[in-house]
Amino acid sequence: MPTLRIPTVLAFLALALPAAQAQQLPATASRDFWCGIAFEVMTRDVPTDPDDERAAAAQIYVEGSRLLLQRAIPILLESGYDDDSLARHRRDVTAAVTRAIVSGTGKPDYSFQECSALIGQ
Repeated sequence: MPTLRIPTVLAFLALALPAAQAQQLPATASRDFWCGIAFEVMTRDVPTDPDDERAAAAQIYVEGSRLLLQRAIPILLESGYDDDSLARHRRDVTAAVTRAIVSGTGKPDYSFQECSALIGQ
């Protein structure tokens, strides 16, 4: 019976470990998280004065952000994220969303229409 050589085993482990450590998310949770963050970024500078017309219009997206994140976060936690990795993921997604929708230097993962449809808009 042939024996595996140490370099072969090490090469296999080097390829297998990153895949095993990667956290697999259902596509819907990833989408809900991304869109929830997008609505959060989109509405963070909107006035909070209830008499302000922009604030009233933005409230739909503030509540939508909350809803989408409340749906996604438990799934992320069930998928192996802990508090620290979830915080890092949130920072990373917030940075990517900001580049895509605020500065225009990135490509959004989802369109405004796709995200809006998730909250009935």
